Amino acid sequence: MTGSASRREDAELLLDAMAYVDAVHRDLVAENTGPSPGVAGRVVTAIVADPGLSEYVRTWVRGASGREASLAPIWPPIDASYERVRALLRRTGDHRRRGGG
Repeated sequence: MTGSASRREDAELLLDAMAYVDAVHRDLVAENTGPSPGVAGRVVTAIVADPGLSEYVRTWVRGASGREASLAPIWPPIDASYERVRALLRRTGDHRRRGGG
């Protein structure tokens, strides 16, 4: 793998991780919202540092991309990876909750 290829893949992984973090946040808090930049950055960093979670996120984003034409929001499945990212969001300061909490 060349240097430019690895940088491109890293950029793609960062974008994928940001999309996944936003989707989990939206599910927890409210549509059309996102975590604060500091919170999102810390969670994205944790995803990128974990090869298994990184691969999961890449796969989820690729699957979600195939459903882009839909007007319905694309929600991540609530599974072990979702729970890990949700916990990371909570630990890094994303304490808002859906329904005004």
